[in-house]
Amino acid sequence: MHLTRLALESKKNLTFVFEVKKDKKYKIGLQPKSSDYDEEIDEVTLTLDTKKYAKSYNKLQDPEKALQAYTEVLYLNKENVDYDKYVTADKTAVIEEQKKAFNEELKGAFSNSLTDKAKKDFFNMYKDVLKEKASVKTNVIANANNKAVVEVEYTTLDLSDLYSYVSQLKRAYTDETKDYDTQHSEEFAASKFKDIVNELETKEGSRPLRIFMVKEDGKWTVKSSDLYSDSLGKTFGSSYIR
Repeated sequence: MHLTRLALESKKNLTFVFEVKKDKKYKIGLQPKSSDYDEEIDEVTLTLDTKKYAKSYNKLQDPEKALQAYTEVLYLNKENVDYDKYVTADKTAVIEEQKKAFNEELKGAFSNSLTDKAKKDFFNMYKDVLKEKASVKTNVIANANNKAVVEVEYTTLDLSDLYSYVSQLKRAYTDETKDYDTQHSEEFAASKFKDIVNELETKEGSRPLRIFMVKEDGKWTVKSSDLYSDSLGKTFGSSYIR
């Protein structure tokens, strides 16, 4: 422990960091030590009432509100009144990242046979089901100097079964029609995509995502370029569920 030596009648500001619970009162004991080891000095007791700091505590939760709104509005097509208040983002770029991840899943299931229009339609169908079935819960774990770390507990659609559903439909088409043209069987499976995406199970992440955020011009945004930040686009656009 670092010891600070003070001369008689002198003052010094000291910073102590410890965990507290909201709306609780605490008594903090500080035990000064004298350079005269035989001298006993009474403990200094300070009272901390966290209710007095409710306003600043609530302010610290802003990144949490921002990321909740950011995720719900951009990835899940939901409405959130906090979005305009707390969030700044390049909507087009964010959604394109999600769409890119989703198209990679389609490529694996449909062998690259889909038109751009079909991919767009399927993405919109997928987002409609995400809106209904997916959910997020955010929790800020660090916030200082216009930077924050927010954890996200989430449930999303499990796209890992997409290939299996498409393969089953292609086989069913071939068995029924005796038509062995793979393009025809893929077209049949594609015509059933709305049913497929509605059949997909939801899956809860095994651990929270950890997202880094920065405050720009009074609002919060995701620092997606951070190497240690998890990817929301992959999480809500692919089978990447941790």
